[in-house]
Amino acid sequence: MANGIVAKIWNIKEGSLGRSGGMQITDSIAYITNEEKCDERLADGSLAQIGRELTYVTNDVKTLKGVYIGCKTISDIRNATEEMMQVKMFYGKTGGRVALHGILSLDENESDKKNAGKLMMLISDLLDEIFPEHQAVYAIHTNTENLHVHFIVNTVGLSGRKIHMDKNFMSGVFEPAVNRLAETYGFSPNEEWKRQKEKDLTPFAKRAVRLRQAIDEAIERSEDFEGFLLELKSQGIRVNTGKYLSLKEEGMAKAVRSNRLGSFYCFDKIRTRILKKREELIRESVSEHRIDTYCSAKAYFVADPLKRYRDMTQSEKEAAVKMLREGRNPWQERRRTNWQIDRLKDEFQRTSNVYEMIKAFAPGDGSSQQALDTIIALQKDLSKEKKQVRCRLKEYQPIIKLYEQAREYETKAYLYEFAGRTEYESDYEAYKQICQRLRDGYSKSIEEVAEYLQDAKDQLLYAARQQKELSDIYRTIKRFKEEELMHSPALYTSLFDAVGLSKARNQAQLYNVFESSIRYIAADGADSGFIRAVILPEEIGGKKTQRADITVFDAGGNEVSGFSSRDMSVKEFNRKLSELKASMGLYRCHSFETKEEAAAYAGNQKESKRSWNSYPKRQKNR
Repeated sequence: MANGIVAKIWNIKEGSLGRSGGMQITDSIAYITNEEKCDERLADGSLAQIGRELTYVTNDVKTLKGVYIGCKTISDIRNATEEMMQVKMFYGKTGGRVALHGILSLDENESDKKNAGKLMMLISDLLDEIFPEHQAVYAIHTNTENLHVHFIVNTVGLSGRKIHMDKNFMSGVFEPAVNRLAETYGFSPNEEWKRQKEKDLTPFAKRAVRLRQAIDEAIERSEDFEGFLLELKSQGIRVNTGKYLSLKEEGMAKAVRSNRLGSFYCFDKIRTRILKKREELIRESVSEHRIDTYCSAKAYFVADPLKRYRDMTQSEKEAAVKMLREGRNPWQERRRTNWQIDRLKDEFQRTSNVYEMIKAFAPGDGSSQQALDTIIALQKDLSKEKKQVRCRLKEYQPIIKLYEQAREYETKAYLYEFAGRTEYESDYEAYKQICQRLRDGYSKSIEEVAEYLQDAKDQLLYAARQQKELSDIYRTIKRFKEEELMHSPALYTSLFDAVGLSKARNQAQLYNVFESSIRYIAADGADSGFIRAVILPEEIGGKKTQRADITVFDAGGNEVSGFSSRDMSVKEFNRKLSELKASMGLYRCHSFETKEEAAAYAGNQKESKRSWNSYPKRQKNR
C-alpha cells in the first residue's frame, strides 16, 4: 500500500519486439486511453466539481468518449502519434528512445474519483514545469484501488532538444516537483522522497558492516529464502524483493541493494548460501608448480659465530668495545653480514646453474625467452589457485567469524570446565552458545572449522613459497638474457645512434672526454645513397661541447648536400635528421670506416631490391 503520492518513469524505445517508434507510441497511447481503465466520464458539471482553477486546463483537455484524457501542445489527440513523429522527422531524431511513459499514483485514502479533476490539474502543471517544450498525452485510470494517471511524453521537443535524464533526474528534479504540486492540490506528498534528501549520519562503510552482519545472522537462522526474509524483518529491516534485494533499516535515508555489500550478498549468492550452508566445507588446494633443476654448482660458507662477550678472546673483546664506542653494534652487524652472505650464496647457485634452469623451463627450443614465458604462465596458475582459496575463505567468512569468536573464550572455558575456575563461568556459557550456533546454523563443529582454516592457510603459504622461488629464478634468467643481448653485436642501429651526437655531447659534459671521428652510414633498403657524419669538438658560449657535420652522397659517391649542428639548435638538427631519414629510407643503419665500403653497401641495396621485386607477388585471399 502506497504512502503518499508515488511515481515511476520508463523509456519507450524503437525496435522493441521489432516495432517502429511510431507503433510503440501508438500502442502506449492506446493502452493509457483504454476505456475499460478510464471508466470515469466527464460530467456536464465537472468544472464546478473540480473548481475554477481547471478552466485554463480544459482548453487542452480533449475527450475520447467522455473519459479523462488530456494532451499538451497537440492539436488533435486522435492524431497524437502522427504529430509526435512529425516533430521527430523534422529534426531527424526518430530512433533510440522515442517516448517516456510515466505514472503518478495517489494514496489509497485519497483515491476517490472526485479527485480525478485535481489530479488532471496536477499532471498538467507537472508536464509544463518538467517538459515545457515536449508534446504529451495523459489519462486518468480509475479501475484500481489507487487513482492514478498515465502520461506519454515525446522525447524530442519542439526546439529539437531531446530529453536527457541523468541518475539524479528522479531524486533531484522530478520527485521534488511532484511533492510540491501534491501539497498544492491537497494530496499527501511522498514522505520517503523527503527522507532521501536528508543525509545519512552513519557512513556507508559502517552501515554496510551492520547489514552484512544482519544478512549473515538471518542466513544462519533460516532454512529457506522465505524464512530468511522473515528473519531480516524481525531485526527491524525493511526488505523489498524484485530483480534486486533492497534493505533499509532505521535511520537510513534510502534503501541499499544487497549486491552493493559484496559479491556474496547478491540475490543469487544468498539463495545459494542458504541451500548449501549445511554441506561439507569445500577445500581448495594449491598444486606443485616448481620444476626441479640439477644444481651442478654449490656454494658453501661458514657463518661467523655470534659469541657472547664472556666467550670472546681478548682481541675480539677489544674489537667489540671499539665498535661500541663508535656507536655500532657488533652483534647486530655480524648477524646482518651472515644474512647477506646467505643471500649471496643462493644467488650464486642460481646464476651458476642458469643453463640448467633454462633447460628445465624451456624443454622445447631451450631459449631463455621460452623459459621466462613458462615461468609467467606458472605464476598466473598459482595466482588463480590462491584466488580460489581466498574466495572460498571469503564465502565461509560467517562460519569463520563464529569460530574466531569461540577462540576468544576457549581458554577460559577450558579453565572453568576442567580446572574449576568458577570466575570464568560467563566465558564458558558464551563458548558453548557459539558452538551451539555453529551446530544449529551450519551443522559444523569447532574442530572441523579449525582444521579447514589451518589447511587453507597452509595452502596459501605453500603458494607464496612457490611464487617466491619462481620469481627468483625469473630474475636470474632475465638478467642472464639481458647480459647476453648486451654483449652480442647489434645487427643495425637507428640513424640518431649511428650519427652519435647525443652520446658524444653526454661524454663531453659528464666526463670531459671529447670525440673526433668520421663514419659513413648506409642502411638496409636505402639505395639512393649514404651519408658521412663527422663529430668534432666545438666551443659555444665559452663552453666546450661537440658538433656534428652531415654530408649527403648519392649512390655514385657524389656529394649532394650537407648541414651542421653548429648552425642550428639541437632540436632543429634532430628534425633535419628525421627528414633525411624519411627521404632516404635510413632506418636500419650500418656504420663503415671508408666511403668506398658505404658506397658498395648502398649499391648492393639496389641490387637486393631489384632481385626481391623479381619474385612473383603472393595474391591476397579473396
